[in-house]
Amino acid sequence: MANWNELFYNEKYRTYAPEAEIFKFINLLKRTFDEPNLSVWDLGCGAGRHTVAMANMGCNVFASDNSEKAIELTNEWLSRSNLLANVKKAEMNKFPFLDSKFHGIVSWDVLQHNTIKKIKETISVMWEHLLPQGMLLATIKSNKADLYGKGREIEPNTFILDTGKEAGVPHHYFDETELRSLFDTDLWEIKVMAEQIIINVEKAEKFWEYTPFRTTTWCVLMQKK
Repeated sequence: MANWNELFYNEKYRTYAPEAEIFKFINLLKRTFDEPNLSVWDLGCGAGRHTVAMANMGCNVFASDNSEKAIELTNEWLSRSNLLANVKKAEMNKFPFLDSKFHGIVSWDVLQHNTIKKIKETISVMWEHLLPQGMLLATIKSNKADLYGKGREIEPNTFILDTGKEAGVPHHYFDETELRSLFDTDLWEIKVMAEQIIINVEKAEKFWEYTPFRTTTWCVLMQKK
């Protein structure tokens, strides 16, 4: 049974190139807030690709992950790049930075890896620690993804794979109704909610283990009211 700490020890499971959306997000924050130093939280930083990218853009970066190896890798990358960030080990639904507040939060391919209860707790933690008008950029698995329904269902729409690199890791898949339920409209303004659907016309067995392409996912840009 895999866990994130074990996965990050294997270099082939680490992703190094930052997503282009991260740069657009930081530029959006710069246009939104007339402040010289943006504070951003990389929730689920993994090996550090977005932490390093945002630090390179001049942000005051906080990063967290529940994997000790991920924290180690992120700190090593920051050191090699002569960059600074506040990096802490923590579960996604726990806040490790005392009373810090953020202009923006990034959570890329992270939120779905838990039960729905803890995902909702995480959304609440993020809202609490965003500044007014602060923004969340997140990707969350869609129930139209190829892996939906595979593995052992531990609660509605949450599955644990028995084999493969993420065996033992929970995956929760959202339809639009459930995704909307995460974001109370009294607390959040939906700036963008997009479902990116990838149709694999032909695919080999267990293609998800090696495909270099994107998978079907929800992409959300939310602003705290």
